[in-house]
Amino acid sequence: MTRAKSTGARYALGLALIACLILGGGTARGLTVDAALQILVILCSTYVIVRLWDNPASKAGIVFFLLVLCAGILQLVPLPTSLLSGFRPDAFIPFEPGSADTLDTATISLAASRTVQSVIFALVPIWFFVAASKLAPSDLTGLIPFYVIGVLCNLAAAIIQYSLSSGATLNDLLGYPVMVGMFANVNHFSTVLFSSIPIILYMGVFMNRGLFAASAMLLILLVLLAAGSMAGILIGFVIVAVSLLSLAWRARAGGLLALVAIAVLAVYGYGAFTQIEAQTIDPEYGRRYFALTTLDAIRENWLLGVGFGAFDMAFPHYEPRDAIHAWYVNHAHNDFLEVLFEGGLAGALILGAYIAAILWRAIKVGSFPLQRLAFLSILMVLVHSTVEYPLRTMAVAMVFAFFNALLFSESEARQARGRPQGREEYLPAEAR
Repeated sequence: MTRAKSTGARYALGLALIACLILGGGTARGLTVDAALQILVILCSTYVIVRLWDNPASKAGIVFFLLVLCAGILQLVPLPTSLLSGFRPDAFIPFEPGSADTLDTATISLAASRTVQSVIFALVPIWFFVAASKLAPSDLTGLIPFYVIGVLCNLAAAIIQYSLSSGATLNDLLGYPVMVGMFANVNHFSTVLFSSIPIILYMGVFMNRGLFAASAMLLILLVLLAAGSMAGILIGFVIVAVSLLSLAWRARAGGLLALVAIAVLAVYGYGAFTQIEAQTIDPEYGRRYFALTTLDAIRENWLLGVGFGAFDMAFPHYEPRDAIHAWYVNHAHNDFLEVLFEGGLAGALILGAYIAAILWRAIKVGSFPLQRLAFLSILMVLVHSTVEYPLRTMAVAMVFAFFNALLFSESEARQARGRPQGREEYLPAEAR
């Protein structure tokens, strides 16, 4: 493989990653900007896969791509309604227009068009992951600056928004209301920020960007406090501590880093809990209510599900009559429960296989800082997904795919072979 091919592939994926981080912050279904980003990611990823055809791709990525594709197709295949009626409420069985007779056949999905959109939305980041897995180790690590640029653009936008009193926004241009940074949802914006901390710390310690990493981390913590996302504040608090202690575990300056961690956590913790104290959660119509109602729905649809993307169509069926509010529930605010409700047994198996795969991978490459920190970023996104739906945002989905590409990378493992243990083994090729 020539260097020109490798560089071109890296820049193609880097362009797609930056574009998604800057423009992919919407949460509404069917956004034009999301469709444009999906086309861009598909084109860039396909370009890399074809250009680096001789390079091996991640088998895990290909398997998960096929599993998600097959699960989506299965939900769109017409089945006898007599078969469906045994595994779902009668209210979900379609009737002949103008009569009480049920249709002879129906699909598992309650909304085929939504399922198509949702499956495409899920497949695009996986396709990006497959393309990234074909990059050379140094080129995959070289995507980190592109990722950090996207995070910094969101930080800059947030700082400008908090410092200006005018109501100028990019709503008309992007097609969704921008709340903070380039995101429509403050919690999803916070997900991007706190999940970036481990990678920025890696960049500072092992890519000789210490001053930049320290400044960026401080800025991220301050913006998280200003954003006011409760989950973001708490997870940011935890991820700083764990990241620093993870690095201190093998670094010579472990004692100093531990002291720095304590000082940062003391100051940040005061601001975090002050911010949380000022907020309240509706105990009757909040995330606990969403989760319990979704669990009731899963019990009646555990085998087939209701179709990817059909959550808000089926959820009201399980709400009590007195649960009438001005707002409607568009997501479960728990991505795991939503996948089980929409995907049924197939969704549960795919989700379980993914969790098993990343845990196995984390154990296998846990001695290498890049993979260890990438796993930490993945873990924090998954933790936040238990109280939110960040992976339903294009920007977060692509960032998540990038973290997985780093976790499944062989970069540090290959560089460590044949060398004695020591700090140098963790340095990427371009940093030595």
